[in-house]
Amino acid sequence: MSNVNGPRTWRGGAVALLALLLPAASAMAQEVQQPAGVTVERVQQGMQLYQSKGACAPCHGDLGVGTADGPALLTGQWKLGSGSYEWLCHIVRHAGWGATSPSADPQAMRGPTVLDSTEVNLVAAYVWSISRGRAPAPPQ
Repeated sequence: MSNVNGPRTWRGGAVALLALLLPAASAMAQEVQQPAGVTVERVQQGMQLYQSKGACAPCHGDLGVGTADGPALLTGQWKLGSGSYEWLCHIVRHAGWGATSPSADPQAMRGPTVLDSTEVNLVAAYVWSISRGRAPAPPQ
């Protein structure tokens, strides 16, 4: 009799587990869906701006790995907001030289950006891409 109840119990547990995991998987799939503003070409252009005119690399590292002056951008986990493409556009637009609090926590970035609106969106596309493990091909 234990053989009959064993598989039923296992199937019941598997169904319950799937019921718990499906909403989380659905939410993750929605987040990972690439925004319309993130294309291979825009990500590559954003990477060039990130490393040059945008002056992001001195604080966040050449590939977004972080430095003593700025956090890594590779994890997709953000202390200041959601990490959505729209939020990244907002952060890049309003970014500047960051500051550190007395407890060494990063404070919100401040100061105007030197990038125009199109360039802001390109850098945001690059950061969105690297923060989700989608590193672009190096420029040729």
